[in-house]
Amino acid sequence: MNSALLGRVVTFILCLLLISPVASSAASAGQFVTGVSGPVAGYILDSNSGNLRPILGILGSSTLGKPMDLGYTLDQALTLGPRFAIVSASGNAELQILDLETSPPSAAAIAGVPSGPSVAVASLHATSAAVYHPEARQVWILTGLPQKPKVSHSIDLSLLGQVKQMAVRDDGQVLVFSAIDRGEESLYAWSAALESIRVLTPTVSIGGIAMTGNGGAIVADRGTNEVFAFWDAGGASIRQFLVGAEDGVASPVGVAVSASGRIHIANSASSTTMTLDPGGRFLSIQNCGCDISGVYPLKDFVYRLTNRMDRTIFLLDASTAEDRLLFIPTPEGER
Repeated sequence: MNSALLGRVVTFILCLLLISPVASSAASAGQFVTGVSGPVAGYILDSNSGNLRPILGILGSSTLGKPMDLGYTLDQALTLGPRFAIVSASGNAELQILDLETSPPSAAAIAGVPSGPSVAVASLHATSAAVYHPEARQVWILTGLPQKPKVSHSIDLSLLGQVKQMAVRDDGQVLVFSAIDRGEESLYAWSAALESIRVLTPTVSIGGIAMTGNGGAIVADRGTNEVFAFWDAGGASIRQFLVGAEDGVASPVGVAVSASGRIHIANSASSTTMTLDPGGRFLSIQNCGCDISGVYPLKDFVYRLTNRMDRTIFLLDASTAEDRLLFIPTPEGER
């Protein structure tokens, strides 16, 4: 073998050694998806295009990618981390589970669950979900998420008013929800163990509900500017006041619980996020200076706080010991 050929062989081997660990690491982390180059931090539904848009790069220095071409239009999307989403697509009678890592992205029907729900929520670790359809006046609880979704329970709510907010436990055995009947809103709980629906408390206007890892329900009432808990929502449900207007609660529009059990409240009137410890005691408050519209799961205890695509998108990163407010700038030409 001459020296020139030997040099080319050595160069080729060195390139393989340099590239392989990077490719292997990215694949194992599930960061790369068909049609998108580079790491993906999650997806956001763009209602204007009817498609998902990837958040490209690492959180803290990420950008909003262009809408993905899935070949069909999405009406709704509930993300289950950076890979899966439950979606309603135009022309489909049933909800779909979308896998964004297949090539091309694949969708499979969730049998027996109609598309077009008015409320859809995922559990703390996205292993279960609850879907409410206003025409059927029914809630379907899905378990086995994300890869093997199945209907575990179907709950008839025809005797109640329209459901506004919901939260479901990771195992799909407890559901907490608010419903309006004759102009009055109340909080309810359903449990598989009791196979019944119970009234927990009357409310004014529920802004958000979240379930803790051990089955507690954290509830924010934007009508009274207070946050309260039912620590055993599926059993002996006793209401405990946590924080109120004097603590900084101001028209709350969302609640989330992190992996460590910390409680996060999004306040639309003050553009702040408030953090409580797992026992409900006040820890801190941060101001994003943004128009907070809710708490929308993005991935691994990272939540989107705003929903407009023509403005900077703000995120709450509750995945580490210190909460962070992050932002994704609006791409040039869309401002």
